[in-house]
Amino acid sequence: MSQTPRLLVFETHPIQYRAPVFQALERLQPGLFEVVYASDFSVRGYDDPGFGAKLSWDVPLLSGYSHSVLGNDAPDGIGRWSGLTGKGVDRLIAETRPAAVLLSSMSYAFNLAAYWAALRRGIPVWIRMETQDTATERGPMKRLLRSLVYRLLYKGVSKAFYIGRLSREHLLRHGLREDQLAAGHYCTPDPLAPRSPDEKEAMRAALRSELGIPADHVVVAFFGKFIAKKDPEIVLRALSIGTPAGRATTCLMVGSGELEPALRELAATLESRQGIRTVFAGFINQSKLPAYYLASDIVVLPSRRMGETWGLVVNEALQAGCGVVMSEAVGSHRDFGGWERVRVIPIEGERELVAALAELAALPRAAAWASAGMRDYSIDATAKALRDAVLALPAASPAAG
Repeated sequence: MSQTPRLLVFETHPIQYRAPVFQALERLQPGLFEVVYASDFSVRGYDDPGFGAKLSWDVPLLSGYSHSVLGNDAPDGIGRWSGLTGKGVDRLIAETRPAAVLLSSMSYAFNLAAYWAALRRGIPVWIRMETQDTATERGPMKRLLRSLVYRLLYKGVSKAFYIGRLSREHLLRHGLREDQLAAGHYCTPDPLAPRSPDEKEAMRAALRSELGIPADHVVVAFFGKFIAKKDPEIVLRALSIGTPAGRATTCLMVGSGELEPALRELAATLESRQGIRTVFAGFINQSKLPAYYLASDIVVLPSRRMGETWGLVVNEALQAGCGVVMSEAVGSHRDFGGWERVRVIPIEGERELVAALAELAALPRAAAWASAGMRDYSIDATAKALRDAVLALPAASPAAG
């Protein structure tokens, strides 16, 4: 780094929806911060068991901002304790003496090493985590123990950026005050923003033609891992009950995973009985995804209560002007559920999904319908919130480490 940063951000690894926030923050206020990564395995490539494939993101994750990689890898990868150790964290904080540290998790030895190193030196600890209290089913004892742990940890937190409404409620429930909170909504890059309506329509038409989807078809799409948590099978089962508003329909499945054989079997039955074709696009890397959202009319995220703390697919779909149906297990349902073209259904709510698809399919495609609402859930809005908080900090203390 060319100058001492006022903020050190500790991240386990480069992530495709967090790096753009750092890039935007650097453009807003150069030299304000540095990101410290435990590992760069997501750039080098890694085996993702959910997608059942080796992944390496095709968007720049390590350019446009100051960063360092400590190389705290282990043979078993991103294990919570055996992998991503806290090696070198204490020394880095002692040498850098930032005015604050920002953590995105407290689930790894790496992050906790930064937490304790900062507290020992009187350096404010900030958090921007996806933690909330409804994403997973827990028994009474586990809920109590978990709550006690968070209450203890949050006693050392000076400021928290909530990613959404459920995140905000969790933070307040576990001891933080209103004056310690600021919005730092979960957000995704919007590469479609500079595109004109005509350009978007051309992208939509071109990909539909490439995939063999007629222009007049309603496209009901699923994006993500083909795993039980995401419950993609319910999309095909709902379409077997009835097409949306009686319109000609194509199902688009974007992703991969262990449920693909079962999905293909359901799709074959759906086509033979109802004449509804399903297009399996496979895993599509980040830079190519916008065209697939534009080609879609309604995106469904029907997750079960197995840890869907937010659901960034919803952000991407809304940026592309899609209608959205999500289950009540998806964390962002509290933020987006009241929007005009968003419907929230019960977990495994097959009949409710049928009704929601019919309502949304009756509306004409409108690529910009969610644009105004998404400003608060944008990369720029979150970068500005971080910038403002850092600029409000007093100078770092020169106390010895």
